[in-house]
Amino acid sequence: MNDYTNAPATKLLATHCVVCGRALVDAISVEMGIGPECREGNDGGIDPDIQKIANEHVFNAAIACQKGEIAKVLEYAGLIRKLGLTVLGDKVARRFQNAERKADITIAVEGDFYRVFTPFRRGAKDEFIAAWRKIPGRRYFNKANYVPVAQKAALFNVLKEFFGGRFAKGPKGVFRIPTPEPKSVQAELNLQVVA
Repeated sequence: MNDYTNAPATKLLATHCVVCGRALVDAISVEMGIGPECREGNDGGIDPDIQKIANEHVFNAAIACQKGEIAKVLEYAGLIRKLGLTVLGDKVARRFQNAERKADITIAVEGDFYRVFTPFRRGAKDEFIAAWRKIPGRRYFNKANYVPVAQKAALFNVLKEFFGGRFAKGPKGVFRIPTPEPKSVQAELNLQVVA
């Protein structure tokens, strides 16, 4: 059975709390993008119109977080603060305020290549090196991997496999590398479902 977070329709919904990152399991939390514990104390005594706008900003921040768009999350946190909800805005931003400092992976565009600096994965050394070598056109020079721009999907598959959940700095700013989706038992065993 597939996890609901992998369904295409679910990608339009918040699946994890923008404040703490835990999975959202109830409809109200999914609709708001924030779990019950993290929104505690943030919804009493607020003008309903302000609350509606704040809920939209929190939800949009949660979706941006899922996509790894840290700059957008911080932008929404600022908009929430401007509504006068500084505690909530600070909660949304707290997880990502030091993202740039924590980003130990850098990606830059040089001509037709991405220059990628990553920490070396000693524990999975052979698998790590083999994964990089499988990328067509990849070369290693001056302690960086150079990956053709046309191989962007292959590059992000390697980053997800070995650095999922970590922060990286790319041409568009700081982002969080998505974690790899769990493989089903059927995929692991190369089984096909017969209808």
